[in-house]
Amino acid sequence: MNKTLLVLLTFLLLYSCSDSAIEKDKGGWIGGEIVNPVSNYIILTKNEKAIDTIHLDSKNRFLFRLDTIEKGIYNFIHNEYQIIYLEPGDSLMIYLNTIEFDESLAFSGKGAERNNFLIEMFLYNEIENQKMPPLYQLQPEIFISKLDSMRQERLKSLDNFSKKYKPCSSFSEVAQANINYDYYAKRELYPYAHFGRNNKENINSLSDKYYDFRSEINYNNKNLQSYYTYYRFLLSHFDNLAFELYKDQAEYNNESYLHVSNKQKLINKFVTLDPLKNSLIRTTTRLFVLNCRNADEEEQVMKLFNSISTDDAHKIELKKLSEASLKIMPGKKLPNLSLLNYDNQVNGFLSVIKRPTVIYFWSDKSINHYRNVHSKAEELKQKYPEFDFIAINTNEDQEAWKRIVQRSNYNKNNEFRFQNPSSAMDQLVINTINKVMIIDINGVILDNNTNLFSVTFEEELLGILNQ
Repeated sequence: MNKTLLVLLTFLLLYSCSDSAIEKDKGGWIGGEIVNPVSNYIILTKNEKAIDTIHLDSKNRFLFRLDTIEKGIYNFIHNEYQIIYLEPGDSLMIYLNTIEFDESLAFSGKGAERNNFLIEMFLYNEIENQKMPPLYQLQPEIFISKLDSMRQERLKSLDNFSKKYKPCSSFSEVAQANINYDYYAKRELYPYAHFGRNNKENINSLSDKYYDFRSEINYNNKNLQSYYTYYRFLLSHFDNLAFELYKDQAEYNNESYLHVSNKQKLINKFVTLDPLKNSLIRTTTRLFVLNCRNADEEEQVMKLFNSISTDDAHKIELKKLSEASLKIMPGKKLPNLSLLNYDNQVNGFLSVIKRPTVIYFWSDKSINHYRNVHSKAEELKQKYPEFDFIAINTNEDQEAWKRIVQRSNYNKNNEFRFQNPSSAMDQLVINTINKVMIIDINGVILDNNTNLFSVTFEEELLGILNQ
């Protein structure tokens, strides 16, 4: 660490130990180091609102002053994201390695003990979740007993932490919410993991008291609205409530219009805190639009979204997304975007469609994905020679793309990149590189959003061939 930064951090740590300093200072500092950065900045947010973009120096370190800190949860984003808990007077130092983002995350300085506790709880949750599948096979009474014991152990850890560090009530609420809402999430999942989503008779056989924990849910907690444990729970909880409304009409499908419209109405009914409601309704609607294959249903979902949301920025964002989505519905002509081939020649998208074609996308940022998806495409090409398989790189760096194509020995005739990646990804609504499109010989879209690794993908190809 350079001398200037070291001296400043030492001063901050000494200064922050003074009670009078904490009383006077309504703001604080965050700083630290990122190993193997993927960009030269991080973004700090609170409740989905960007506070600032913080740039890294030449040694991948940063230091940032917040003039005012509102006690509570903040998010920092560097490709991935995590939470930090800040209080006035904090001088929090962050260390992470992007190769193991969550596992490497560590804190020092004023406020470190709180944040190290939260990241330890997060990692504990992740490990615990991997061990859950066998527990979901237990009988209800045994499952609840084991889950209760797990929660008590974690509450004991929080109690020990509280006795040692005497945190404020705001932090204790966040830490306890981490424990409780993770517990509630597992209770919500159990009936479907144990019996299966559509085994209504057995699910209905659960004791009337099984869902008693739902009475403890706070649907409008301002302090937790940007906390992933709470937010993720609410989304899955509303999925379950939505299914309960139509389980006698249809099987569970969280991408269906029936499901999503019910979920939208439930969010509107239970959540009165506008920022949280707006965020939940945006997430729910956006996911539907990204996967929708029916224009009428998309328009109905968007209409309901617009009647519920009070966030103008969200409305503008989803209006743009939906307009793009409606243009690439099955039956529509593929937009004739400009592609560059390996020799840097410009091709119209439609000019490379010679036969029924599967189009898949890849990024040099996701090594395992581009290796796996090319391997899968080659396997499918051998099984279904009636189709062409075209790979499109979504990155800006042409030389990096060409190096990978050459080194991996990919067929250059089937490899392209967008001339204008950002615009093309918006027009084709590419939210994830797992997206795959199927196009007929005339350039008409047959499927606007499928996946090479889907268990039904080969059935879809066979269905097209048999038409």
